[in-house]
Order: sequence, then structure tokens, then C-alpha cells
Amino acid sequence: MNAEPDRANTNGAVHNPNPARALVVDGIDVYLSGVQILSQVTFDVAVGEVFGIVGPNGAGKTTILNVIGGIVRPTAGAIRYGKVDLLKVPPHRMRDHGIGRSLQSTHYFRDLTVLQLLGLGQLPNSIPGALGFSGHRLSLLHRRPGQARHRSMEVLEQLGLGQYAERPLAELSTAVQKLVDISRAVVAGTELLLLDEPTSGVSGHERHTIADALGRLRELGRTIVLIDHDPGFVTGICDRLMAMNFGQVLHVGKPDEVMSNETVRKSYLGEGS
Repeated sequence: MNAEPDRANTNGAVHNPNPARALVVDGIDVYLSGVQILSQVTFDVAVGEVFGIVGPNGAGKTTILNVIGGIVRPTAGAIRYGKVDLLKVPPHRMRDHGIGRSLQSTHYFRDLTVLQLLGLGQLPNSIPGALGFSGHRLSLLHRRPGQARHRSMEVLEQLGLGQYAERPLAELSTAVQKLVDISRAVVAGTELLLLDEPTSGVSGHERHTIADALGRLRELGRTIVLIDHDPGFVTGICDRLMAMNFGQVLHVGKPDEVMSNETVRKSYLGEGS
């Protein structure tokens, strides 16, 4: 694991000695339809860290990713990535600042090959560009096939996916589809990856493949914030964890420390006193 700077293990603003591209989330409140979904959520993520968010269903985990990615706007609080105020950045411009997102579902463009999907990740980052791809499919990629292919193959090889380059997504296992979706974000130059349930629907053996790929990305300097329900997966890959319940932070710290916390065990693992 990465060497860890001095940090508080509970709520509170945390200062990193190398803040150039650190993610700082400070005092986030979210209300949706009059219901408070998040309350005073505060944490930070160091450069090159794998940071996991855990908790039971309805804890507010995905909402946190949606707030960081600009999909949900908070009613209070601040989010900075390096010197960028993310609350001023629209969702389709997050990639311009090195932020990418994967989703739980990979059921999109399943007739495309892996290379074609990664080419999509390299298209101009604008809403018209995305709609243009949906309408014209591969015509935009044909304008720069060599450049797109070279960059796509580079990322696929880094993640051990080179053998799948010419395969349609529909033919691949769920685990490989998940990794291809992560590759789509990486190929766009993403420095901060927001991963929602990367092991959802993936068998135990294949989860090791995903963990290995995320380890490679960390070695390449990527910062990762992920949500996952598998305690073994998050404790094995994450440098730190944040446990949540009912929209509030319960504890932040090293994986073993968080998982052994009594309050976390009651809320997340369903253990009694």
C-alpha cells in the first residue's frame, strides 16, 4: 500500500502534503425531493490512492460519486480536485479535468468491439460529440483510426486485455466488460477514476482479475474512488475506507480498522452488539 500521510481517522477536513491533484470533499449535504440523502460528508483522497466507500444499501454511496461527477448538485459543501472547484464543472466537462466514471451496468453499445468502444472514449468531450457518435457510430472514429487504435491498444495491454481488442462486448464475460468500461475511462486520460460496483455480477475468481487491474492503475499513478459490497475485495485493494450509513460518515481509516469498528460492523455487516 502507499505510504500514508498524517490523517484523521474520523470526520474532518484532511490535509495532504502533496495536494496538487488531491480530491477534497468538505461538508456535503444533499436533499432530493425534500429528503436529506447526505449529511456533512467530509473526506479526502490522496494522489495515487485507492479509496473505498462501503455501507448498506441506501447509505448514500452512489450519491457521493454522483456529486463528485457533477450529476447531483449538493445543497451545501465544497468539492475540489487539485485547484479545480468541481461544483462549477458541468458533468460533460469532468473529463477535461481528468475525471472519469464507470457504471454498474455495462449494457451499452454491445455490438461494438472493444477497440471501437475505447475509440468512443477518445471522441471530443462534448454533448454534441456524444450524440454524434450515437447517430453515426464509427464514422467519427474513421477520421483518426491510427491514433485511436494506438492509444486504445496501449491501455488494453496495460490492463492485460489486449487479446480482447477485436471482440464484440456481447461476447465477453461480465468481469471483462467491467474492465473494458474502466479502460474506456482510462483511455480518455483520466487521472481520477470513480468506480461504482466494479465487481457487481462478477464471480469470486474473476474479482481477483479486477483487483489486479486496479493495482496496475494505481502503479501508473491513477487515483481511484470505488464503491463495492464485497468486504474481501475492498480490504484487499483499498488503502483506506469510508463507512457510511443513512447518508452520514461513520468512520474513515485503514481497511482493517474500519471493518473492526463496532458501529460499522453493526450497520454494514449487520452484526449485533
